[in-house]
Amino acid sequence: ITAGLDMSIGEFDEVGTTIKEFADDEATVVVGTVIDPEMGDQLRVTVVATGLGKEGRPAVAPVEEVAQVRLVSNETPEPVREREPAVVNEHPTHATATTRPTETAVGGSYNEPAKKKRGMDYLDIPAFLRRQAD
Repeated sequence: ITAGLDMSIGEFDEVGTTIKEFADDEATVVVGTVIDPEMGDQLRVTVVATGLGKEGRPAVAPVEEVAQVRLVSNETPEPVREREPAVVNEHPTHATATTRPTETAVGGSYNEPAKKKRGMDYLDIPAFLRRQAD
């Protein structure tokens, strides 16, 4: 649909409904809009349709599938043994955590990141190469 700025949702819906009435029940109808201020109060509808003239095409008949079961072996499987752990840790180790007082940084200077200093030129280099260089 190509229309001016004053096209309403009702008009959009009416065009879509009208096209769906003419189309086949199994057709996929997609409605889109382009706003062109030069159209004023006019409305232009363009329809693109495919698959026309295929009325003589036979309908696809569903095919019943029959699964064939084939016996592979009559042997009884061997019983499964329980697995043993790969490694047994007979001497467990215990770690203890120690705490240290935290220190606060006061003063100092903040250097602006190098990326901002470089301007926009660094964007000419692909990101993966920039990461390797950093």
